[in-house]
Amino acid sequence: MAVKQGCVLSIEGPRCQVEVDGCFYRCSLRRKLFLQADGHASPVVVGDEVIFEETAPGEGVIEGILERRTKLSRVAPWAHEKEHIVAVNVDQLVIMVAIKDPPLKEGIIDRYIIVAEKGGLKPIICINKIDLAGPGKVSSLQETYGGLGYPILFTSAIQGTGIDQLKEVLVGLKTVFSGPSGVGKSSLINAIQPGLGLKIREVRQAARKGKHTTSSVTFLRLDMGGYVVDTPGVRELGLWNIKKQEVAGYFPDIWGVGKSCKYSGCTHSHEPFCAVKEAVQRGVFNERRYNSYLRILNSVEKN
Repeated sequence: MAVKQGCVLSIEGPRCQVEVDGCFYRCSLRRKLFLQADGHASPVVVGDEVIFEETAPGEGVIEGILERRTKLSRVAPWAHEKEHIVAVNVDQLVIMVAIKDPPLKEGIIDRYIIVAEKGGLKPIICINKIDLAGPGKVSSLQETYGGLGYPILFTSAIQGTGIDQLKEVLVGLKTVFSGPSGVGKSSLINAIQPGLGLKIREVRQAARKGKHTTSSVTFLRLDMGGYVVDTPGVRELGLWNIKKQEVAGYFPDIWGVGKSCKYSGCTHSHEPFCAVKEAVQRGVFNERRYNSYLRILNSVEKN
């Protein structure tokens, strides 16, 4: 049988669904790959480009995994000393939050920006449920994040607001949607392409059945070109492999002000003659941003 190269679309127990030019194969893995993965449940992740041998029509055995160009990962919720890789070889991360219900926490946006940039993905902020927005909330978010150069979209899956703008940033790319539970990820994806939301629910229900299931993350093809990946809602986003000294670099506004600090290596938390702390005290720097930075800094320090 022929040797082929394809992309892993989903993982179901010990097998993967692999796509090659619109054709789909159900593949198992060679034992050597598990040994190389240091005992991880599966060495293959959704988005992996793999080399496999076709053993029968629609069946194959994965022989190798190609180098990953990007990675979306976090601290594993079940073991804080381990990394949980959500997806690889994706282009961008749509950070999904709701303007209300559940309450919007800017700190989760900041954490996701770090996760995206650390893994080589472009972060895009999507504020859903703007039909529930209070006065001034939209302009405040636009000023904070849009002013820092991050793409920011305001959507309402119910009213259809912002759907066309969201489609434009998805065409031809591989995009992960991630955010807290209840913010409307599946509803918004279904608004982009009706029918995908149902498929997502079916995938999740199927994923709960098998005791060996390792992932409920699935690549879904868009008719307009590109793929989207919906991910389960997160309660806590632990940052993997982030050092304390790195955190300020993921806050461009803090990084800019911090250049005027007296001491190099200032963490802007306890040091004297800190330009960032002085700017907050004078009211010329966003205190919410600074407090979000401190919370992330403290969590990284604990880890």
